[in-house]
Amino acid sequence: MRHSVHLLVFFIFSFSAYCQDGDEITYATYSYHELFEMIQGETDSVFRLENALIKVNKKTDRDFAMISVVGRKEEPIREDTLIIDIPIVLDNVHFENQVFRQQGDTIFGVINRIWFKRKVELLNMAAIQIDGCRFEDLFKIRMGGFSCQNVPEIEKKHKIRDYIRLNNSSFRNGTNFFVNCNFQDGDLETNVYIFGNDFYPNNKTNIGLELNTYEFGKLYLIQNTFHSNSFVEIKTTGASLMLFKNNFNESVVLILDSSDRGIPDIRQNVFKNTVFLHPPKSADAELNLSQFQGKMLPAMAWLFYLNDTHEDMHRDDEVYVKLMMDSTKLAGFLDHYLFENENYYIDQARDLGRFYSYFKGNHNTQDANKIFIELKDLETRKLALLYEQNPNFDTFFQWKINQFLKVFSDYGTKPSKAIVFAVYVIAFFAAIYLFFPNSWDAHGRTRIMDRYRFFLKYLNRNEGASEVYQEEKEKELLPFHEFRDYLEQQGKTAPRFFYATALPLYKWSVSGSRLSGWFLSKIDVLNGKWSEVPEKGRFFKSALVIGAFIIALIYDLFIKVLNAVMLSINTFTTLGFGEIPIKGLPRYLAIVQGFIGWFMLTIFSVSLISQLLN
Repeated sequence: MRHSVHLLVFFIFSFSAYCQDGDEITYATYSYHELFEMIQGETDSVFRLENALIKVNKKTDRDFAMISVVGRKEEPIREDTLIIDIPIVLDNVHFENQVFRQQGDTIFGVINRIWFKRKVELLNMAAIQIDGCRFEDLFKIRMGGFSCQNVPEIEKKHKIRDYIRLNNSSFRNGTNFFVNCNFQDGDLETNVYIFGNDFYPNNKTNIGLELNTYEFGKLYLIQNTFHSNSFVEIKTTGASLMLFKNNFNESVVLILDSSDRGIPDIRQNVFKNTVFLHPPKSADAELNLSQFQGKMLPAMAWLFYLNDTHEDMHRDDEVYVKLMMDSTKLAGFLDHYLFENENYYIDQARDLGRFYSYFKGNHNTQDANKIFIELKDLETRKLALLYEQNPNFDTFFQWKINQFLKVFSDYGTKPSKAIVFAVYVIAFFAAIYLFFPNSWDAHGRTRIMDRYRFFLKYLNRNEGASEVYQEEKEKELLPFHEFRDYLEQQGKTAPRFFYATALPLYKWSVSGSRLSGWFLSKIDVLNGKWSEVPEKGRFFKSALVIGAFIIALIYDLFIKVLNAVMLSINTFTTLGFGEIPIKGLPRYLAIVQGFIGWFMLTIFSVSLISQLLN
C-alpha cells in the first residue's frame, strides 16, 4: 500500500511538471530506506523508477549512511546483507551522497551491503556511492543524456554532489560504464572512484569492465582485482587525470587515454596478460614497465586488429569475443598480416617511438631499452617479410644482422650480453685447441709419460723421491752446472766482480730444482722400494703415492687447459701478431676465430660507447 502511494505521488508530480513546462522536470524525492522498500515490494518483473532524488533521511537511513567526524569515517551499521532478487532500472535518478551538518560533520549516503541477484541499470544519473555490495548479474551505469543538462541545477537546488564511487564490491557478471558529464564548481570536478572491487567477466561477452568517460574530471581505479580470462577496456577523453594504481589484473587490458589535458598515472599494478596502451602525451605522466608481466603493446595494434579484419562485428558477438581473447591468433596477426599494411607498421613504430621518448625524457634508461628492443623486433619482423617478398643478399643481410644483434647484445642495449657471448666463443675454440698440439703446450702426452716414468722409478729404487727428482732434472740442469764449472776455472783469474755477480745467477737458476728436491725429501713416505714395504703399512703408503700422482696429473691437465684457453683468447682478440702456434686444421680455425673476434669486439665497443653516451 505504501509503495502504491509513493508511485502515485511520483506520477502526479511528474505529470504536473510536464504540463506546466515541457522542458522542466519535477523530481520525486525518496529516502534511501523508502527506495529499497519500494524495490522489495515491487510486483512487476522489473523495478523501474524515473526522475527522482534519493536523499538521506537521518532518522530512517542509518543503514545507508556513513558519518565522518573530524575526518574519521565510521562504517555503516547494517549487520545483515540485504538481498534484492529483481532487475532494477533507474533512469534520471540521483543520489544525495554528502550532507554537511552545521557542526562540521558530514553524512555520506551509501548503498551498502546489498546482494543484487539480478541486472542493475543506472541511466542518466549524476551521483551514487556503493560500498560492500555484490552484483550477481550485469551492472550498468550510463551517466549522460538529458539529465546531465540539469545536473548543475540539481546540485544547486538539492545539494547533490556529482560523483560516482564504487568501493569494496563484487561484480560477478561484468560491469559497463559510460560517463559523459563533467560539471565544475570552482575547483571541484565530476569524478569516478573505483576502489577495492572484484570484477569478473560477463558470461556472454567475456568483458570484465568496460569504462568510457568523455569530457570528465578524474578517474581513479585503485586496488581492484580483474579476474582471469576477461577483457578490460578503459577509454578516457578529456579527463584531467586517470589514476590506475595497485590493481591486480589477469585480464587482457585495453587502456585508451585520448586526453590532451590529462596526466595518466599507471603504476604499481600487476598485469599478468597482454595490455594495449596509448603512449603518454605528457612527460609528467607516471608509467613503468616492471608492472607488465605479460606483453605491453601500443593500443594502435588493437585498433588495427579490429578495424582491418573485424569491422563488421559487434562487441556482443561471440566470434568477436573469441578473437579478442585468442592471444595466439592475435600474435600471428601482428607478426604477419599487418606488416603488409604499411600504415600499420608506421603507426606502430611511431607509438613505440613515443614510449621510448617518454622513458628517455624521464631518464628511465632501463624501460627505454626495453621499448627500443620492441621497436627493433618490430623492424626485424618487417625485414623478414621484405626478404620473403624480395629475396636477395641485401634484404637477407639486413634481416640476419638484426637477428644477430638481438642475440649478441639486445641491439646494443646490453654490452654485458656481448661479453657472455664472447666467452662462449672462446670456450668453444679452446675445446678444439685442447685436443691438438701447439708450441705453447709442454704438458701433453710426453709430460704424462714422464710422470709415469718418475713414479715407477721412485717405487722400484732405494733412493728417495728427492734423489730420483734430481736425477730426472740432471739433463735439464747440465748447462747450469757447466756454467758453474767454467766460472770456477776462469773466475779466479779475472776481477772478483765477475765471480761475485755470476755465482748468484747460477744459484738462482738452480734454486727451483733444489727447492723442489728439498720439499720432496720432507714428504717422502716410502724410504726404500715399494716391494719391501711391510704389508701392514703398504696400503696407506700406496694411497699417498697414488694421490700424489693424481695431483701431478691434475696439475698437468690444468696447465694444458689454461694454455688452450689463453691461445683462444689470444686468437679471439687478434693479439697473436700474425703468429699462430698450432698446426693442422686448428690453424685455419684460428683464422676464422680471429675474424669472429674482430667482428664481435667491434660491435661490443659500439654498444658500450652507446650506453656510455646514453
